[in-house]
Amino acid sequence: MKIVRSLAALPILFGLAGSLLSATSAVAYPLSSDESFCARAQQFIAGTDLAVDNTVYEEGSYMTSFKESKPTAMPLTSHQYMGFQFVDGQRAEFPVTVACKMKTAERIRTAHESTGEVLVAEEDRECQQWLDVVLDDVYQALEQEGAEGLLPRERIELDEENNVYIGPLWLRPELYQVAYSEGDKLKLRSKALHVEYRSLMPVPRSFMGTHYCTMIAPEYLTQLIKGEVEAPPLMD
Repeated sequence: MKIVRSLAALPILFGLAGSLLSATSAVAYPLSSDESFCARAQQFIAGTDLAVDNTVYEEGSYMTSFKESKPTAMPLTSHQYMGFQFVDGQRAEFPVTVACKMKTAERIRTAHESTGEVLVAEEDRECQQWLDVVLDDVYQALEQEGAEGLLPRERIELDEENNVYIGPLWLRPELYQVAYSEGDKLKLRSKALHVEYRSLMPVPRSFMGTHYCTMIAPEYLTQLIKGEVEAPPLMD
């Protein structure tokens, strides 16, 4: 695994329907993943302008080191794992899923004193709201490239978020189906674990104030929109 600094020093351009297109072409996002993907997700999910240290885990470490990892509020850190397998176990040549471990807005606010210079944290947003921003950014980037024959945006629907309440249910199964076809629609799913910082649930202290997301990787989403791959029917 390796720890990388997020791009928080650059202007943050997103809102609920804003764009995350970077001012520099050196950044892989939005058409492919980069080492700051989950740092961006953390900033959006909690509504924070704070810098985020993002820890990126190697393929094959999902049920070992990534499983045991915990995000922190001070310093603010997120954890990122890219999966290369479809739900049937077949390996792709591009990332299929991305799992992000992050902290809630409330937990970030309790750890960082407000100075008025940066936005510490607003309120928590859903993983599917972040995915909606990613969708807009991917379409904008493809259109700027002059791509043709794209899947119409109106044929993509976001499922209701799949919320779980304990870590093992979020971790398993590792091969979570993030996209499926239903008629002429492409449906996108995400799985979330959201534990309030002052939760009354009997959970370990290290889990309090956590917000985890499993969702589609930008590479897989781009391939689906360009029609280079097709999502199967819902399999689970």
